[in-house]
Amino acid sequence: MRKENYSISDVAKILGVSKSTVSRVINGKSGVGKELRQRVLDKIEEIEYTPNTIAQGLSKGTVSIVALILGDIRNPFYASLAFNIQRILDDSGYMVMVFNSEYDAKRELEFLKFTEQFHFAGLILITAQQDGIESMLNSMQLPTVLVNRILPSYTGDSVLIDNFKAGYIAVMHLIELGHKHIGIIKGPGVSSASSQRFEGYLQALRNYGLLFHKNDVYDSDLKMETGKELAYKFIKRNEPRPSAMVIVNDMTAYGFIDGCRENGLTIPDDLSIVSFDNIETSAMSGIELTTVSQHVNTMSEHAAQLMLKQLREKDTKPERIILEPTLIVRNTTAPFLGA
Repeated sequence: MRKENYSISDVAKILGVSKSTVSRVINGKSGVGKELRQRVLDKIEEIEYTPNTIAQGLSKGTVSIVALILGDIRNPFYASLAFNIQRILDDSGYMVMVFNSEYDAKRELEFLKFTEQFHFAGLILITAQQDGIESMLNSMQLPTVLVNRILPSYTGDSVLIDNFKAGYIAVMHLIELGHKHIGIIKGPGVSSASSQRFEGYLQALRNYGLLFHKNDVYDSDLKMETGKELAYKFIKRNEPRPSAMVIVNDMTAYGFIDGCRENGLTIPDDLSIVSFDNIETSAMSGIELTTVSQHVNTMSEHAAQLMLKQLREKDTKPERIILEPTLIVRNTTAPFLGA
């Protein structure tokens, strides 16, 4: 019967050789005779021995694993980023370990400490929060890439879209359709992407002399269920409601649209909606969401290549890659027909 978790010590004991001999064979090092080397290899194959990657890394000072920290693996945008990054790094001999923070800064800090403790090869951070994360990143001696987020004092590699422009073009689309009362659902205040999109929203209103109402701003945590809850608040408003809404991401938009439809609002006749991310399901029949594409495939390609650059070369010059957002017009926006 196969033993599930053999160690180097177990293999050495079975063969009656030293642990260093087994280790040399496993790692392809010289100093072991041809016949003995073959005996070790045969036994490893027979018992299906699998090296402990973490243990090996601790002895060498690093492991060939890149940590990927994201906010919510259920969100197809993050899932696509993770899938593409993992595929590229795997082709280059690196494993990817995904950590799901649920947008919790404390959990992100714990994950950062974990990557240091176990000597990971690198770190890709997709949902960087500002609470305590920034100072720790600056002190870590670890190849790091930020994706779709930026922190004020962070000077390392990063890839993101122009989130200010993304917010601006979303509002411009609605203005061009004749909407003058435009609301917004923001993301967490600690998210640079959310903050920059909000600034783009405000700038578009200013440029066209449209009034800004504090009551038209809603806060969210980027989750679909929160979008639905906000729809109920929106429906119950006593004061005039906006004729159009800009929503921080597609998942929140799904929930908001669902809540609106359950309460008798027709999208887009009664309310136009534009969002961000352009996840695959947004193009499906029945959803057909107008959204701003972040070019997830290009973003993940750049993130993986920036990481590989750091892993392969020392003292590389940091890069900040900023992608152009693209508005994808579908069926959740329409011309304003009111007075």
